[in-house]
Amino acid sequence: MTQPINPNMLPSGNRGAFSVDPMTSPTLPSRYYTDEAIYRDEMAMIHRRSWCYVGHVADVAEPGRYFTDTVGEQPVLVVRGHDNEIRAFFNVCQHRGHELLTGRGRLKSKGISCPYHAWLYKLDGRLAAAPMTDQVRDFDKSQYSLNPIRLAVSAGLIFINLDADAAPFETEMNGFGASIEDHLPQVAHWVVAERLHYDIKANWKVVYDNFSEAYHIPVAHPKLALVLEQEMVEFREEKRWTFNRFKSKQGFPGLELEYGSPYYAWQAWPHLCMLSLPGSENLIVLRMAPDGVGACAERVDIYTPAGESERHPKLQAVRDLFMDMFNIEDISIAESVQRGLSSMGYDQGRYVCDPSTSWFSEIQLHWFHMQVLAALQTDQR
Repeated sequence: MTQPINPNMLPSGNRGAFSVDPMTSPTLPSRYYTDEAIYRDEMAMIHRRSWCYVGHVADVAEPGRYFTDTVGEQPVLVVRGHDNEIRAFFNVCQHRGHELLTGRGRLKSKGISCPYHAWLYKLDGRLAAAPMTDQVRDFDKSQYSLNPIRLAVSAGLIFINLDADAAPFETEMNGFGASIEDHLPQVAHWVVAERLHYDIKANWKVVYDNFSEAYHIPVAHPKLALVLEQEMVEFREEKRWTFNRFKSKQGFPGLELEYGSPYYAWQAWPHLCMLSLPGSENLIVLRMAPDGVGACAERVDIYTPAGESERHPKLQAVRDLFMDMFNIEDISIAESVQRGLSSMGYDQGRYVCDPSTSWFSEIQLHWFHMQVLAALQTDQR
């Protein structure tokens, strides 16, 4: 199930036109990874119009807790109010545009105070006080509230959408949260065990592409190939997300896996990838945020139950495998692919797919590219 797309408006490259049929289609032309104009269109039509992951309810567990982020190149803040509601706002003062907050933490005062001229906002976004404005003719505090951003919570994960007219989260991502909770029932009550950041010299889609297929695992991740059986147990494709379930092999030092232990993976539009590795209770959430046409700011949040499990040896083994091996291997791959996409010697390749959508199939890669093209939907590329 993919987004509607006009087949007469699909791009072409040196191997022909992109096709809605993954069995016959060449890949996206390389300009989709290197062209500044396409990147700007993606920023406007994808990242500023989609439901984007920003955190977990554990990040704003108490009234006054907040965190800041950048989504679609826009500064945003998320805060839990004194009424226990979680809200998102553009992180800019309505006086002169100064950013209000940085990082994450807990507000000590009763509101959000601008560090430039001390305009004070309540946690619901209303302007509470603005020094000396009682002397300003016709000044109305109610006209200077923070600009709100749409927010949704699903399986404890927080999403925002910069587009006030976008379809509701429940429409776009129907069934996503339920799928997570079916396999990780208590995830909404978990905490952050680790938060990692990687600056990658590759277009955001290159990094996302790499997560979208297992074809490369036996070659590029020999250790991971020792963990997983080379077959896909379950594959589910929805409007804006997909789900894969694999099963583990037996053994593997540090994890001591039982044969058939589940390995889960989700992808969600536009740039969210998640996996749960066997051996411990965990959810590894990756966001491939664009940081220029040839750069990606990858954020990795590892969630786990609170308490002893945060220090569980198997969770540490999962963390070390991901941080020190799998993701480092993937970053090297992505940066090499970006250099190759910029080469005069390459424009298009070919999706490797099979009718049974086996574990090595690149069917999800094609699904993602269909989403990109549907969002851009232009005959100018």
